[in-house]
Parts: sequence; C-alpha cells; structure tokens
Amino acid sequence: MAIKYSELKSCDDIDQSIFEKENWYLMCWGMGDALNAVLFLESQSPTPYKILCPPRNFSAIKFILDNFVDKNPKCEEVVVYPLQNGYPIPEDDVVMSKHGFAPHTIHLAEQISKLKIIHAPPRDWFFYQRLETCGIYQRILQYEKDNKSIENKTCILFPERGDSYQFPDDFWDNIVNKMKQKGYEVYVNTTKKSDVYLKEKLFKNTKNLDKPDIKDLFDFVVKHKNLVTIGQRSGIFDFLKYFECLKIIFYYDIEDPNMEDPSRALYEWSHFENDLYTKNSLELKLSQYDPTTLDFVIP
Repeated sequence: MAIKYSELKSCDDIDQSIFEKENWYLMCWGMGDALNAVLFLESQSPTPYKILCPPRNFSAIKFILDNFVDKNPKCEEVVVYPLQNGYPIPEDDVVMSKHGFAPHTIHLAEQISKLKIIHAPPRDWFFYQRLETCGIYQRILQYEKDNKSIENKTCILFPERGDSYQFPDDFWDNIVNKMKQKGYEVYVNTTKKSDVYLKEKLFKNTKNLDKPDIKDLFDFVVKHKNLVTIGQRSGIFDFLKYFECLKIIFYYDIEDPNMEDPSRALYEWSHFENDLYTKNSLELKLSQYDPTTLDFVIP
C-alpha cells in the first residue's frame, strides 16, 4: 500500500475532527524524536496510523518509511503543515507523555480520539522498539553493507543541533587540525534550513557537505569504509548509531546562559550507553573532555 504524502498551505486548514475518527500522531519536536517515533510505530503499533509534521522533520520521516519499511507500512498518510517550530493546533489539544500516553501504552492509542505525541527519553527508545521482528533492523544493516565504495579517510562534523546552539569556533578548529594531521578529509554537515539552523558555518580546512536531504546525507555516509563522525548530541546520531563508523558525541554539560534548552541533550536523558543497537560510539561530557583523547581513539 502506497503512503499518501501531502502539504497544507496553512495550519488553519487542519480539521481537528479527523483526530476523533483516525489514529493521528504529531511529530513536531526534534528530528531524532521523529525518527524514533516512526521506527517504534512501524514495529509496535497494533493499528494503522497517520502523521502530522513540520517541514524540518518530513525528509527524515519519509526516509525511514520509503527505505526501511516493508511493502505494507502501518503508516497510511503523512501531512506536512507550514510551521517549523511549535504546535500547529493548541498544545492543550494534544495528548502526550505528560498525560500518560507513552510507548508502553501503545495498545490504547486507537481509543484516544485526539492528536497524539508518542515519546520516550532518547536513551530508552531501543527498549521499546522491536526492529528485528519486523525486519527494519536487518534492512538498515543491509543498506550500510551494500553501499561501501570509498576508501579515503573521511571525517564529518555535525557542529550544530536543532536549537541552533554552537560550541566556540576554536573547539572545532582544534578537532579539524587533529583530523587533518591524521590524514582525514574533513566535511561539515550543512542543511540550508536557515530558519531552523541559524549558526551553520564552515571551519578552516573543511569542506561543505551540502546534503540538505537526509537520504542524500546517509547515502554519502554509508559509502565510506574509513569514516569518523563527530558532533554535538543531536537527532542525527539517532540514526547514525546503527552504523559501524566511529561516532564521537559531545554532551554540553556546562552551564551556559546562551543555551535555550539545556535539557535538550543532557547526557542522563540522551545517552546511548545501554542501547543495544548502537555500534562504535564514544560519548564525552564536555566538562570532562581532554582534547588529547582524540589522539588515542582516532585511527
């Protein structure tokens, strides 16, 4: 069954009465949340469902549904509304985890006649997902295995996260210098989503990885036999975690008044420490980070 994709011209075009009759999910938070929610619903939802999402999450949702779900997806429809941040309807009209609706209560979903958000701490999603039983995990592994073609030592930096928070430039300059000394070609991921990622920049001796569509980005990632990915903890690592490449993930655990939402990437909330799907990952709290660490872990 083909999934229907469509785009609204205005949030006023949302007819809330459909939420009373059909099983709709809102995916308006981070990209990692959207990725994990789709993977969970495709593996665990007892009934078909539909998605309402902002433009910034659409390509990630479509990437999962089009590439790793079988010919009979549980998702029937994805509708994009023209608002990058915030709720397309009043927040009080959305049922979410703070109201008691969480992954372990998925069997109640069809009984909730409102728009819903299914959510869990990033560290816990692997526990609720059953990706092997539905074949998604095997298809992800095959996707990586089938596309290896580039031998060059490559590093991709992911300096910015969804709330546009950035580390100081000299932090990344130091990393770039170390990677160049070790013979790596260094790219910086960019998105062209200027209304979401406000501080995207290139650093000296790096190249622009101009792959704004997530499928193009991951098609590039999986080609490399010798790849290191380095970045702030962000939703991109929620899919990178499945791959064999080395992942160095920084958690900013130092108080900074310029950070809008410190809880967004807290280590205690977002780590992959016990995640059974995660491969070859090194997670570093910035307060404990010693730059010489890279000398020992980078091949």
